[in-house]
Amino acid sequence: MKRTKKIKRMRELANILLEHGLVDFIRELGLMSFISKEKMGSRLEKTMGDIKAHELRSLFEDLGPAFIKLGQFLGNRPDLVPPHFAKELQKLHDEAAPFSPDKAKEIIEEELGENIENIFDEFYNEPLASASIGQVHEGKLKNGEEVVIKVQRPDIREKVQADLELIERFTKMLEDIYPESELYQPHEVTKEFKKMLEKELDYTVEARNAQRFYNSFEDDPTIQIPKVHWEHLTKKVLILENVEGVSMRTLMDVDYPEEFKKDIAKRLAQNMMRQFFLHGIFHADPSPGNIHFREEEDGAVIVLLDFGAIGMFTDEMRNKLIDIFIAMVEEDMEKVKDMLLDIGEVRGEYDEDELIWDIENVLHLYKNKPDLMLKEGLENEIMDIARTHNITLPVDFLLMERALMEIEGICTTLDENFDFFEAAIPVMEEILKERYNPKKQLMEGFHTIKNYKEFFTNFPDRASSVLDNLEKGELKIEIEHVGLKDMEQRLDTISNRLSFTIIAAAIIVGSALVVAYGEAEFFGPYIFLVSVFIGLWVLYTMIRRGEF
Repeated sequence: MKRTKKIKRMRELANILLEHGLVDFIRELGLMSFISKEKMGSRLEKTMGDIKAHELRSLFEDLGPAFIKLGQFLGNRPDLVPPHFAKELQKLHDEAAPFSPDKAKEIIEEELGENIENIFDEFYNEPLASASIGQVHEGKLKNGEEVVIKVQRPDIREKVQADLELIERFTKMLEDIYPESELYQPHEVTKEFKKMLEKELDYTVEARNAQRFYNSFEDDPTIQIPKVHWEHLTKKVLILENVEGVSMRTLMDVDYPEEFKKDIAKRLAQNMMRQFFLHGIFHADPSPGNIHFREEEDGAVIVLLDFGAIGMFTDEMRNKLIDIFIAMVEEDMEKVKDMLLDIGEVRGEYDEDELIWDIENVLHLYKNKPDLMLKEGLENEIMDIARTHNITLPVDFLLMERALMEIEGICTTLDENFDFFEAAIPVMEEILKERYNPKKQLMEGFHTIKNYKEFFTNFPDRASSVLDNLEKGELKIEIEHVGLKDMEQRLDTISNRLSFTIIAAAIIVGSALVVAYGEAEFFGPYIFLVSVFIGLWVLYTMIRRGEF
């Protein structure tokens, strides 16, 4: 980014912070040079600690694209921010004023290296949607196929880079001012956010995500994923099949038949469960605008759109999630505790008895209410337990919780008596059948036997190699004494104190003897004072080095 543009953006950001009264924050970030004395005036000053949840959401909206994305990111991380802040940040909508269709055409031609007339029979100027990163147009390819075209905003990368620099400054400032924030690893969180944002700025990532979904659900008649036109793909331009449908937002607002709404809610919940537990890939932003439906003879078909944010689980993680849900239903506190520690990462100290006690309270709260456990327990209670006991959960686990709550909100709007657990039962049966499928069990057994075979086949050679090294005297064993350094430091301190005492005593006694025997009548007292000074100097040196 050119220096002039960077300075301009920094000035914009500094003035927005000033409008929100965050003068102290501007000062800490080193942005005071961008604020004129006239604008400073007698403004009311706030610190970040004074800012309320709704004020923070408003601030992120004013700061622009990267900060809106940051707010949405933090809204999906209730392990990092207080629940009421996370809830407020989840309200952030990624909407922006559209840019000119002529500019969109210019970007398409520049990216694809062809005139717009050679690519499309028709290109509709009116955008379907406009967000902070890009906007969407409809069009018709030369082969007659109806498509949607996503075009990235001009200069958005440069603006985002300047914003990320400010966010990184804030992270460093946070670590310097509040050492206790290290528990939440703000630097690592910033890296994670930066990585996520860079993916959103690359439409080839979204294309690969969409293709993964297409491959996973190709044989499922209840869901449709738009096809990617790979021949017209760049980092700034993405062309997808235009799957006609009605937005879920429209279904929620308009007076459709009750039975139809209930059927859609059931299909949507079941599909989400299949994403989580059968396919291991799920839509991380299933908002009403990103979910459409089409009416068919055999029933409604769910259409998923916008694959910029997805979550993925390995087979191992999928099995752990199933285990933790089953353990909660069976009220097995010990198993839930073990699974929680297995899934998450402990950062700091935790009390095992208190952890089990908190889990037990949650299980009693949702006893005989598995539908509430599925909808609310994991999202709120488990997040609170994890935060209280310094347990950081994987990002994809948190994305799943957020997606689950989003879907549950849509389903209960469509059907006020919606029971998520009841709707999920058929899918849970599918999951258990798939998990304990004899063929799958046989394959897993085969892989286990294969691993044991490799281990025992290689064991003689490895054992022989160890014995050869032992015989030649080349075997090296590294032993780390836990706590030995502390013991060494204490011994050093004790020996230093003893040395100091002996030296000081010797000097003082020696000089006293000189004075007593009159060997140095004139210089005796001065020798005594010098000896005392030397003793004090040795003491001061030890204290300064932390050795006393």
